[in-house]
Amino acid sequence: MNRDRVIEEKIYRRRRKKHKRRRNSSRFSSPGMFKGLSIKIQPDLSVFMRNHGFFKDSYVSSIIKAPNDFSFEEDNDGSIVFFKQILSTYYLSDNVLLMDFTDCKDIAIPNAMLLNLILMDFRVAERDFNQVYFGKIKKKIKIIKSNHLKTNKCLHVFHLLDNVEVNEGDAYLYLGNQIGFLSKSLYRYNVKGAICTKVREFVNESLKASNAILNKTGENKLDGLLSEIFNNAEDHSNFKKWFVNGVSYREITENKETIVELNLGILNFGYSISEGLFNNRLRNKEMMSYIDPWFEMHQKDIRYRYMPYSKEDLYTLYCLQEGVSRLKYQNVGRGSGTMNFLRSFMFLGSYGKVNPNYRSHLNIISGNTIVRCTHDVEPYEKDGRFYLSLNSQKDLDKLPDSKYLAHTREYFPGTFFEVKIYLNNKYFTEKLKDGKDTA
Repeated sequence: MNRDRVIEEKIYRRRRKKHKRRRNSSRFSSPGMFKGLSIKIQPDLSVFMRNHGFFKDSYVSSIIKAPNDFSFEEDNDGSIVFFKQILSTYYLSDNVLLMDFTDCKDIAIPNAMLLNLILMDFRVAERDFNQVYFGKIKKKIKIIKSNHLKTNKCLHVFHLLDNVEVNEGDAYLYLGNQIGFLSKSLYRYNVKGAICTKVREFVNESLKASNAILNKTGENKLDGLLSEIFNNAEDHSNFKKWFVNGVSYREITENKETIVELNLGILNFGYSISEGLFNNRLRNKEMMSYIDPWFEMHQKDIRYRYMPYSKEDLYTLYCLQEGVSRLKYQNVGRGSGTMNFLRSFMFLGSYGKVNPNYRSHLNIISGNTIVRCTHDVEPYEKDGRFYLSLNSQKDLDKLPDSKYLAHTREYFPGTFFEVKIYLNNKYFTEKLKDGKDTA
């Protein structure tokens, strides 16, 4: 090949590459291009949220302010709107996604966990978009720090904020996102077993920070309880995955005692607890004949008309009772896992009984319902069966207290279990010696 021919081919290749770059640049960097095409490459979680009304032009915002109490428990409606705003702004506009946490005083673990999952989804969407369309889209995501150190610390733990100083006395342990799958194959079962092991190790490591540890019996019991809850996460989901995450913080008191705050979140997307029960009403005639009288009795109570909760809220409470399960028609032995989990929570978190500054709680956010469970309304035993009444009378025939059962305006498409337990070695050791394990 002569010299002129080689030069000619080089010029041709150079011009071809230049033309291709110009074509890609003009085609994929124009305003609105990501909005128009991203729907084709949205990851599973974004598609699920879009199908449940989380994408609307009216939620697009230039600055998205986090609620002062960024918590489903304290401000459920504000939290749901916040997530609708970030999803809509990211996918339906060319705006920079700017989240302002300036006035946010506190972040609950479920909120931080869901925010982390959504931002991970955004990164997958951007990567897939650029691979499919050969584009150079770069959606900017920015977070404005809070004026409150506790909020910044939580954002930092969940890898949402950098450059946050953590003092040696404020050490933390982060579980990290654990993802389970709905398939009943042996591989998926092994994944669930692996997650049980990781969560148990996380709990044990958190206990070690207060110089305590579970024995072998305790570990086996915890594995069984976690397995029950993860089974529930699978059973109530029509999404492909379910998620677990957690963090524990260590605090040294003025008396040089070590207090560990253990936080755990278990999330599944799909129908709510009450929806799952209603969907199987005809298959569970015998069980429904057992729990329907509770609702009939509660309806007769004159106070029911003025209570801030609905039929769905009450049936969510009924679903937490021992022996009640939406899949009871498949296996008459079902219905004890959630109650066992509640009782074990009460046992592990009972330090709050002797020190009101460290009150443990367990929250369940499902659909339009929030269940708040503390030691003030812990389960009680009657005729060989355990019940959760959510009232001071410990009587399921009575209406629950509105402090512990609430109805929300905004709908959450799934179920969140949130557990916060305070651990103290001295008290925990005494409880184990007493042998009063209620689980």
